[in-house]
Amino acid sequence: MKETTTKSSSSLTYSGLTPYRVFVLYSEKLYMDMADRLAADGYRDAGYKYVNIDDCWSSKERDPKTLALVPDPNRFPSGMKKLADYVHSKGLKLGIYGDMGTKTCGGYPGSKFTMELDAKTFAEWGIDSFKMDGCYSTTKDFTVAYPIMEFYLNKTGRPILFSCSWPAYMQSSDPDYPRIAKYCNIWRNYNDITDSWDSVKLIIKYYGDDKYNFSQVAGPGNFNDPDMASLGLGIVLRC
Repeated sequence: MKETTTKSSSSLTYSGLTPYRVFVLYSEKLYMDMADRLAADGYRDAGYKYVNIDDCWSSKERDPKTLALVPDPNRFPSGMKKLADYVHSKGLKLGIYGDMGTKTCGGYPGSKFTMELDAKTFAEWGIDSFKMDGCYSTTKDFTVAYPIMEFYLNKTGRPILFSCSWPAYMQSSDPDYPRIAKYCNIWRNYNDITDSWDSVKLIIKYYGDDKYNFSQVAGPGNFNDPDMASLGLGIVLRC
């Protein structure tokens, strides 16, 4: 059962993935600027509490001695703890991204064999939200890996909102939504949004059809996630 994960009444977040999908532009200054704008321009007070970092934030290799994840030293030279402290000083929360497989979707270190260590690392940094993707893994791993990570997040004692991609990878195999809702605070159901209206319409249709009755498990602390609003998304470049 979810114990220390955040039971939010709202899941409004701001992700740097959308307007800055040129991943090499990620930097601590960029995220500090985002936090400044959310606080100063009224978005925080409107309910947008989370500043979320998506894929490609880490170094390509873990620390050779501790095996801990290492932020890219060129883009996050002060480390994630300092960035989290800054975001918190603005009355906001910081989210980060990882993957249950051997690598993230962008080819960075995954958490398959280091879930306990990674959960502990995120808690030490002061992370408030963790999105776990499902690349470089098999569908049979999902029903085990997500509950395991939820256990280790809770074990840290820090409230961390747990965002799962679990059902998004199982669209054709009747996802067990009551089980997903037991372990995750928020979950992606469908394909990634792209910079096209057709993509938006397909997501709307999927939610309207509600094929697996996922609307029935939504409530305080449990949210279906139709993906981000693609605001400011121009040319899409990978890592």
